[in-house]
Amino acid sequence: MKRMRSWSWPAAASSLLLLAACQDRLFDNPLDPSVSEVVFEVVQTITGPAAAPRGLAWDGATLWLADGAGSVLYSLNPASGAVVRALRPPAPGLSDAAYDGADLWACGEADVFLLKIGFLAGDVLKRLNMQRGSFTALEYGRGALWAADAQSNKILRVDPETGEVLGSFGNPGTRITGLAFDGTGFWIADAGTLTIYRTSMDGTVQSRYLSPGPSPQGLAFDGRFLWNADGNGKLFQLRFQD
Repeated sequence: MKRMRSWSWPAAASSLLLLAACQDRLFDNPLDPSVSEVVFEVVQTITGPAAAPRGLAWDGATLWLADGAGSVLYSLNPASGAVVRALRPPAPGLSDAAYDGADLWACGEADVFLLKIGFLAGDVLKRLNMQRGSFTALEYGRGALWAADAQSNKILRVDPETGEVLGSFGNPGTRITGLAFDGTGFWIADAGTLTIYRTSMDGTVQSRYLSPGPSPQGLAFDGRFLWNADGNGKLFQLRFQD
């Protein structure tokens, strides 16, 4: 296990090859000068089946990995990465999924609709027409959908019954590629800055971390661990220091 210390942003950017090659180690927090010793551990690394890994969701038992290349949602065994089953929601440019406790939701970057789909068959149960936007990440929490819109670079709080936008907050980075809710706040992946942010409910940044892989994509919180799908095809199970 290797400890990484005293990173500056230029050094982090120039060391991507080293980071991609290293696994299962502790990281110091290199990007937040106000936090001297905030670390996370890569507990496990599995390889997913997606040609273009995008979003990630947790349903209480399996991980759902969105494949942007084939518009496929793969249900994966979190211990092995084995495919349990697959759904094909009609979301052009499939970018993410969310689980509301009963059904799945899906969004596509080339579509203005947020789709509620049946958990078993993948049939479309509801379409929310957002009128405009390019949705790169989706999450469910506190009775609302939270949709990351690349056009406005904001996270929208959406009523899952009507599609009404109830509020929003800005992305701390340049482009949201993953979103997870842990019960009290959000985790945001930004491939443009190679950063995973932890924010409060109103979007205030509390911590930031250099991503474990070279292209952070989807995020999911399983009640204990944060999962991060990377563009290199790997899924990282992360444990953060309290």
